[in-house]
Amino acid sequence: MRIAVLHPGAMGSQLARQLVAAGHEVHWVPEGRSTASVERAEAAGLIGTPFADAVGPASVVLCSCAPQGALDIARQVGATGFSGMYIEANPLSPRSLQEAKDALPDATFVDAGVVGPPPVGGPNPTHVMLSGSAAQEAAELWAGTAATPMVVGDQVGAASAAKSAFALYNKGKAALAVLAFELAEKHGVTAALTAQQIRQDGGSLKDPGLPESLRSVAWRWGPEFDELGETLDEAGLEGDAARALRQVWTRLSE
Repeated sequence: MRIAVLHPGAMGSQLARQLVAAGHEVHWVPEGRSTASVERAEAAGLIGTPFADAVGPASVVLCSCAPQGALDIARQVGATGFSGMYIEANPLSPRSLQEAKDALPDATFVDAGVVGPPPVGGPNPTHVMLSGSAAQEAAELWAGTAATPMVVGDQVGAASAAKSAFALYNKGKAALAVLAFELAEKHGVTAALTAQQIRQDGGSLKDPGLPESLRSVAWRWGPEFDELGETLDEAGLEGDAARALRQVWTRLSE
């Protein structure tokens, strides 16, 4: 199958590499791209092609770029009258996702969200989550490759929601770790904090009943976060982050 990938970065180039490995003919548009992008594309086996020639004959267009460029790409592809399968693989909000879909009235729109590292065959899987009426057809593009397709629903938006939910957890805990290290540094107790790395995480995402089970402690966890917010303020850090999380315990305790 002939596929155009716009505009492959570190993740997109590896997703495209797996498409090449699956036997597809994969094109990209090198115009205006950096030397690093060109090197990644060449290493992935992609064919450099002008935009119109890449999109026009393509059966599939995969949009994998920085999210701030996703709508522009959707509009550019839509303006060509593209009527194949368009896979939107950026972390977009529901409103932005709908705008992208509206920009491609003749295309079969597939929502996608990628979780994990770039697919290179390592121990950590790369899930390409897909949703929409043609999600299963899209999943077959990566069959037998280092990218693991996962159909999560038949409605556009399901894949983005799944990606967003994981990102909220995964990147949210990274933000909390930043605050924790900064707070520890302010008080000279970083070593005491890093000593806790031996503790098990406990798999907080494994139990869907977790929110309900925390209702019994929310009444006291909330005030703890009030105190933490003031502590962060005093250290010159973002106490509002703790106050925002406090609202979770407020809601659970009501």
